[in-house]
This record gives sequence, structure tokens and C-alpha cells, in this order.
Amino acid sequence: MHLMKIFRRGLLFLLLGIISSLQLNAQKENRNNTAVWKKVDELVSKGLAKSALTEVDKIYKKGKNNNNQTQVIRSLLYKIALQQNIEENASVRSIDTIEREISVANEPAKSILESILAQMYWNYFQQNRYRIYNRTNSTGFNKKDIDTWAVDDLHRKIGALYLLSLKYKEVLQKTNLDQFDPILIKGNVRYLRPTLYDLLAHRALNYFINDERDITKPAYAFEIKDKEVFSPVSDFIRHKFYTKDSASLHYKALLIYQEILTFHLNDTKPDALIDANIECINFANQYGVMENKDELYLKALNNISNNFSKNPASAQAAFLAAQLIYNSSLQSPNNNASLGIYSIKKAKEMLDEIVKKFPGSEGGINTQNLLKQILHSELNLATEEVNVPGMPFRTLVTYKNENVIYFRVLPLAPESKAAFQNIDNDKVFQKLVTEKFAREWKQDLPEMDDYLSHSTEIKIDPLPVGEYVLLGSASPDFSLNKKPLVAEYIYVSNISFINSGQEYFALNRTTGQPLEGASIQVYTQYYNFNNRNYQLNKKESLTADTHGYFKISEKKKNENASVRLDITYNNDRLFLDDLQYTYNYYYNKEDDDYDDQKDYDEENAKMFLFTDRSIYRPGQMVYFKGIGVTKNRKTKKTMLLQSKDSLTVFLSEANGQNIDSLKVLLNDFGSCNGKFRLPENKLNGEFNIDFSNYNNSSISFSVEEYKGPKFYAEFEKVKDSYRVGDTVSITGFAKAYAGNTIDGAKVIFHVTRETRFIYPWIFWRTGFPRSGEMEITNGEITTNADGKFIIKFPAIPDLSLDRNTDPVFDYQAS
Repeated sequence: MHLMKIFRRGLLFLLLGIISSLQLNAQKENRNNTAVWKKVDELVSKGLAKSALTEVDKIYKKGKNNNNQTQVIRSLLYKIALQQNIEENASVRSIDTIEREISVANEPAKSILESILAQMYWNYFQQNRYRIYNRTNSTGFNKKDIDTWAVDDLHRKIGALYLLSLKYKEVLQKTNLDQFDPILIKGNVRYLRPTLYDLLAHRALNYFINDERDITKPAYAFEIKDKEVFSPVSDFIRHKFYTKDSASLHYKALLIYQEILTFHLNDTKPDALIDANIECINFANQYGVMENKDELYLKALNNISNNFSKNPASAQAAFLAAQLIYNSSLQSPNNNASLGIYSIKKAKEMLDEIVKKFPGSEGGINTQNLLKQILHSELNLATEEVNVPGMPFRTLVTYKNENVIYFRVLPLAPESKAAFQNIDNDKVFQKLVTEKFAREWKQDLPEMDDYLSHSTEIKIDPLPVGEYVLLGSASPDFSLNKKPLVAEYIYVSNISFINSGQEYFALNRTTGQPLEGASIQVYTQYYNFNNRNYQLNKKESLTADTHGYFKISEKKKNENASVRLDITYNNDRLFLDDLQYTYNYYYNKEDDDYDDQKDYDEENAKMFLFTDRSIYRPGQMVYFKGIGVTKNRKTKKTMLLQSKDSLTVFLSEANGQNIDSLKVLLNDFGSCNGKFRLPENKLNGEFNIDFSNYNNSSISFSVEEYKGPKFYAEFEKVKDSYRVGDTVSITGFAKAYAGNTIDGAKVIFHVTRETRFIYPWIFWRTGFPRSGEMEITNGEITTNADGKFIIKFPAIPDLSLDRNTDPVFDYQAS
């Protein structure tokens, strides 16, 4: 879709250090055009990063001496960007640089640097996400090195820095952005971020409105349930959001929105207020879990567009309302919006009104793009690939915003078909519309004015044997530019075939009778990389027997062949483009290199090993058993390993050195057993037992100086059934291995929730929903006189998930 104009709603963004020197050079229009900065740009463009860095250091020192905060920040950003190309571990060094500068900076420069530093930490997390995921939360030591931080540590730091950047809001709200132009990328609607506070607050919101799936959630995790989040601004800013989850990013985002809207509540020009209000309710609509959320969201959008009906900024709210109605109509099973009387037709009326009032506004531009989507014409055909000659057949026409279709039937000779296959779609259609056609006609379609796709079947009159193109267009002249144009390749033949592997039967398509004497020419198809085209190789010729049976010869060993069949019978011919795939899955040409089964087993057999325990103390006896399996060298069927020769088994220590060995014999069931005494005064760790005769035939176990447990804890089987929202009660017990119960023992427990979906295939379009593990509760209890303890917890569901996806919640106590 062609976009008429792009509105940069972010408006103003601070330049970050995590950009390349080429990007810096591309931002010349956003900097003061002084001679010294020109020199820096020239050095950067020549690849002289170190020299450019020297010049930037001079500017930095001069800015410090003159107390020029803008030049100091600008120099720091330049320096950080240049260091990315010339220093190792530059990201961490850049963070240290900004932190040192914050410690000596004054307001408002300090707030700007804190916001920059927060995003640098956020970028560090994004760049090292998978490495950080492997770190566990730990306490009890000074985490000065960022490489020791876990996910929660980084999020705490990022959130704290963004909040610090807004601490002195009175100063920031009085600070105009003009003085910081050299370090800003300007948007095309700057008036929406009139002060430094607006800029920093919206930068903070970019972080706080993320879905925080990487952060460990407590049982009392904050969720947006209050309907007041959709209330008019005057009510929303007075509402108190209560939660014990003070670390929640979404909770902090709502508080920041309240402060922004309070700041702009009495603006004479309400554009910044409208913009922030729309952002706030969009955020609430995305993450809210209240009932009737769509109705509340629609009402909030209509309040904005009605209360500020003469302001162009309100057009965006009206557009979002129309878009909601449009999307709801598409998703409704009966093509009616779930919001009642609304439909796509109603959405179009609303969009037309927006374009009429505010065509050049952000909402007006978005509206025009959505209108193009609604009014877009569509036309598609679906026809049986092979149809019976002399009999009419049908094609399914799917159409939108059209009430007539024009058809042409074009006979397709083999040579012209090959030409069509060698060019791209546009050129194919250009050629097709100029080809001679055998038949042309017009077909009216049921008229619909709901701007939805509809389908109907159209009769096609009988055609003789051959290959054809069925061409459809919404334009009588089959124009390529204005109306949709579609084509279907079809065959008309009374020949059909069925197969199992390489065995085929040629049959009459109408009666199912065998085609005795049918001629079959076999072709193989391969891709020629020299001329970038598929080519056919003529292979064997076959004749169907009295049962219509024929068999394609077996291919060469380990050969994957794409086969096409050209079948003729009397005056009929069927030569489909469909490929018949044949492959010898079980053959391996290397098997011919083995002289006998014994030779084959030495390379391919495997011993599965089992030990009586998984952990031992030094000096203890290890008992093991092995079961050997292999495959028949010719049939490739699995069988037990048979060998009359003795097999050597090795015991190796943690360093991988062999310390003992023994010989064993396989019995008639392919199994053997033995034992090793573990050495004392050796390095403990992971030991191995392996067979030297066969590959991948080993087992590992631990050797440690450990103290065996004297008791164990288990849970009784849950007898009751529960629904989400119920209080679940599970009973466990602690019992000594001697048989007595454990009375008065301390039990520390955790209960976590995980989500699974029993119908995963329904997400193939939208992607799998994200629902991370959540800790429901934790605590400490004591066993009673019978050694029992009871854990109770609420079966809290994940309300952010759509109920229609039928999520299942699994709760695990440990």
C-alpha cells in the first residue's frame, strides 16, 4: 500500500551512542554547522575514527570550561558512537563514561544523561539477551560488574534511571527544547513534545509500556483492571491505582501518564494533551484485562473526538475508533462487529467524515490509507485442476467490491506454456491478455455493499481435451492497471491415475475403468542452474496392462528423482505439471563397503548401558548392564546385536583417563553385565563406562563424597477437581527412610504457574501467545504429628490471554 505521508509521532529522540559513524555522518542537518563539527564529520567520512575522537575530546573540554551543557552531551554521544568502532567492550565502557558524567552534572543535563544511560542499559540487555537469560538471580555480593547482572538486576537499574530522569519535573517542565537542538532529531510535529519533560517522560514510557515478560512476577503482579483508565482525563488523573507490586512497569507507566496529562490539562493548545491521552488509552487497551474492554476503549476514543471536534489532533482518535469497528467486523464469524450495530459500512462512513474534516492531519492520513484498504478490489478463482471433456464444470469466484467478472478461455499449446513458465507474473499477464482466446463472456456477480469478500460458483461450458488458461478480469478490456486480473491453468482430460509408491493404475476419470493399452512416457525434472530453468529428461516408455497397471522402474540407489508422467489414450492426453516424488529412503551406498554383518556392526551397532545408581561414593561398587542393538545390513531392520567375541569395557575417571577394564560376552538376548570397584583418593566428578568395540556406547555417572538423605518428602495425589479462581489445597508428607514420620519439620515451598495450549494449531496466523512462568505463592510451614503439611494457593489465571484460545494452567509446587 502506498503511504501518502508518514507522521513521526515519536517527534524528538535523543541521539544514542549505539549508532554507527555512518549514521552520525547522516545527521548533519540536525547539528550546528560549525567548522569544528564539520572537521569531525570529514574525519568520520574518511574512516579516521581515532582522529575524529581527538577532535571531539577538544570540544568536550571546551564545553566543560564554558559550562555549555548541550555541547558536553553532544560530545559524549559522539565519543560513545566513535568508540564502538575502535574499542573492545565499548558498550560497557560507554556506560561507565555516562555514569561518571552524571555524578558531576547539573540539571537539566543530569536528567538527560540519566535518560540516555537508561536506554544504554536497555540496549545492552537487548544485545545480550540470550546470554543474560542463562544468569540466575543471586544476592550477597557487590554487583559492580554488569556482566554479573541477571535479568531482574538490569530491569531494576533501567527503571530506576528513567524515574530519576523525571525527578525534577518542575525544572524540566519549564525547560524549552530549543537549546538542545544540536542533540535532538526533530520530528515533523514538534509541538506534541513542547518541553524537556515531555521528551524525557515519553522516552521513559517507551520502556515502561513493554510487556515485562522477562521480569520475575510475584503472586500479586499488577494488572490493568480499573475501568477508570478509560475515563475522561479529569477523572483519570485523580484515580488512585493500588497495588503491592510497586516494581511493575505497567503500574509506573500509568503514573507517568497521569503526570503528563495533569501537566497539559489546562493547555490553551490541547494537542499535546490529546496525543498523550490517545497513547494512554491505547496502552490500556493493549494490556487491560477488564470485561467489555472494546466498548470502554471505543467510548474513550469517541470522548476525545467529540470533546475536541475542531482540533485536527482529534482525528487520530476518530480514526482509531473506526479502525476498531473495522477490525471487529472482520473478526466476527458472521461478519458483524461484536460491538452491536457497527459494521465495515459504518466504519467507512466514519472514515469519510474524518477525511472531509481533517485530510492533512495524522488521523486523516491514516484514514485515507485504511479507506484504500476497504475499497480495494479483489478477485480470485479456484477451479478443479482436471475437468472432464464435453461436460460443464465450475469455478469458485471470490470477489470484493466488484459486481461483474469477464472471462476468457485460452487454449494452451505445450510450447506456449513453457514460455509462460519462464517469465515473471507481470510479464505473464501482459502476454496472456494479448493471446488469441477461444471463448469470451461476461458474468454478473451478486451485488454486495458491505465491503467484504464473498464467493459464488460460476458455470463453465464444456471444453474439448487440452490444456487451457481461464482468465478472469473485473475490466471488460482486461486492463492490467486498474482492475484485478486472475488466471487459472486447467486441464481437460478423461484420464486419471492412482499410485502407491512406484506402482500406478491408469483409469477413466468418469467411470473408473482401467485404460488398457494407455501409453506412458516418463520424464525426470531437474533445475538447470546455468540457464536458471527447469528441464525435462526423457526416460522410459511404458504401456498399461489389462488392469491399467504400470510400474516405474526403480531409481538408482540413493537417487531422489522428480518424475512427471505423460499419459495418452486414444485421442486423450494428460501431462500434468504435478511431480511424482520417488526416493530410496533406506539405501546407503556406503553399506556396500562392508564385507559381512560383523564388519557392519563394528561401525553401526550401539550398546545401551544402564547403571544401578546415578551417583556413587569413592570405593563403592558400580554394577552395569548393556543391551546391544544393530540393523540387518541388507534389510535395515532393527535387531539385537549378536557376537561370540568378547567385548572390552573401560572405566574412565573425571580427567578422561582409563583406570580399569574388563571383558564381557553377549548372551542370546544381546545383553551383558559386569561391575567395577571405584578407586579412592582420585579426583571426583563425572566418570564413564564405555565399550571400545562400538561407537556412541557409553554412560556417565557422578562420583562424589556425599551424605545420603535420611528422609524424603512427597505429595499425595490430588483427589479434587478445580477451576481457575478456586483455592487449591494439596497435602504432602515427610517421612524418614527408617519408616517413622517427621514431626515439626520446616517446609519451604514455592508454587509456580505455567501456561499451555491444547490447540496450538490455531495460532499459525497470529503466532503463539506469550505467557511466562509466574510464582503464585511461597512460604514456610511445619509438618504436623503425622509428618503431613498442607499447601493452599489460589489458582490465578493469566487474564491477559484470550479465553477463546482455551489456555490450560499448570501449577507446580516445589
